[in-house]
Amino acid sequence: MLTKTLSSAAVILALSIGGATYLNGKAKAVDAKKEMAVAEAAKTPVKTRKKQTSASVVMIPKDSRSGQYHYKGRVNSGYVDFLVDTGAGAVALTLADARKAGIKDRDLKYDVPISTAGGRNYAARVTIDQLALGGIMLRDVEALVVPKGLETSLLGMTWLGQLQEVKATSNALLLRL
Repeated sequence: MLTKTLSSAAVILALSIGGATYLNGKAKAVDAKKEMAVAEAAKTPVKTRKKQTSASVVMIPKDSRSGQYHYKGRVNSGYVDFLVDTGAGAVALTLADARKAGIKDRDLKYDVPISTAGGRNYAARVTIDQLALGGIMLRDVEALVVPKGLETSLLGMTWLGQLQEVKATSNALLLRL
């Protein structure tokens, strides 16, 4: 049990580092794109897609044995059991859960380096069309698909960071959009 917990902790740490690296690199690319977009803004109408599509509060009970928060969420058309992890920089899906969400293997390019308890690995960047927990649904959520070394999918900061509030109490986690 301790080995499994330590292994999961190493994967979570690696995903936190990999997610932060991914997000930092994406931010730099976005800055360059913004400069180009400013020049075109007067000529081209901008069509944006609203990320927030619902407003709600979700309470996730704490697992009395592990002290962690688990919740089954809807990812695109499938359902995924998540470990809610504020320490993970990104949503991370196991390959099996990515398939449940309708993500095709042929669309995955494993080019994001990560480290797991089993050693170095690579994850694939994806954008999830819809990710919902209870009454909270967000669109266009950045995520990573991890083919090996991740036992359960993680609900990380690319989803949690868009919420108005994430609050832990003694027996539950409160999520508010």
